Amino acid sequence: MSDDLLIKYLLRETSPEEDIELSHWLAEDSENRKEFERFELIWNESKKLEQNSTVDPEAAWVKFKEQIPATAPRAVIRPISNRFGWLRIAAVLFIIAGAWSFYLILRQNGYNTISSGQMVRTEVLPDGSEVTLNKNAVLSYKKDFKGNMRSVKLEQGEVFFDVSPDKARPFIIDADQVNIRVLGTSFNVKKNSDLTEVIVESGLVRVSLKDQQIELKKGEKVLIKGTEAKLQKELSTDNLYNYYRTNIFVADNTPLWRMVEILNEAYEVKIEIADPKLRDLTLNTTFKGESLDTILHIISETLRIKVQKEGDKIILN
Repeated sequence: MSDDLLIKYLLRETSPEEDIELSHWLAEDSENRKEFERFELIWNESKKLEQNSTVDPEAAWVKFKEQIPATAPRAVIRPISNRFGWLRIAAVLFIIAGAWSFYLILRQNGYNTISSGQMVRTEVLPDGSEVTLNKNAVLSYKKDFKGNMRSVKLEQGEVFFDVSPDKARPFIIDADQVNIRVLGTSFNVKKNSDLTEVIVESGLVRVSLKDQQIELKKGEKVLIKGTEAKLQKELSTDNLYNYYRTNIFVADNTPLWRMVEILNEAYEVKIEIADPKLRDLTLNTTFKGESLDTILHIISETLRIKVQKEGDKIILN
């Protein structure tokens, strides 16, 4: 697979045909998937640093190639076409910032990293537990899963866990300072910036933050905003969090603000409710496979509201 096509994919500029080509390539061999993950990891980390750099990119690139170890991932050192020369700058920034060192340490310590990129991805861990990653999620776990516990780290994004029961070895997820401990259960974890959300579908989940601890059962959730938050369980009032696994949006007396929140996330758009009085209008319908335009049309007809596009925003009023 060419670097050019991988870059186009990360920039979301691929055609439907190219998306299919990439999907087939990823499905052909697990090594293809690993190569893509390495490429994507370097891309994501380096782009965070690109805007703030004062490095001479050409001199740094030469130095970078000289210092790369022989065992470094192949995707980093391939020559790429001139029109994507700025990716070299990004890779150099990634090395200079020390992120490469972190990546090598993670690998040397026997960790595997799963990255979903722009696709929803399902994987089976060594203990038989199944994880489904929403787009742009990153998860790390010990390769062998040996020892008296099964340790996983949620680096970013949203993951659904269906954990295989093992009373002798608890399954523990680290999401920054939030710790989630289970034996055998299914639940959804979302981690974005300073917010972490845990929703339980079955079994019992223990959530800890510093010296606080609560237990959640089926139909309960906790929303943690920041490291000083108070752990407080709530009822999970809808199944919309499941959209990325089911491709279905089920609205059951769902307020408009909640549907908008999920649509913004699912379709990566900016829908805004102009009139605060509309926020709590409720919807009772199911969307399965419809386009965003169709969904918005049905919502506008159902609630008798207007949908207007203003630049990159979609306004409901």
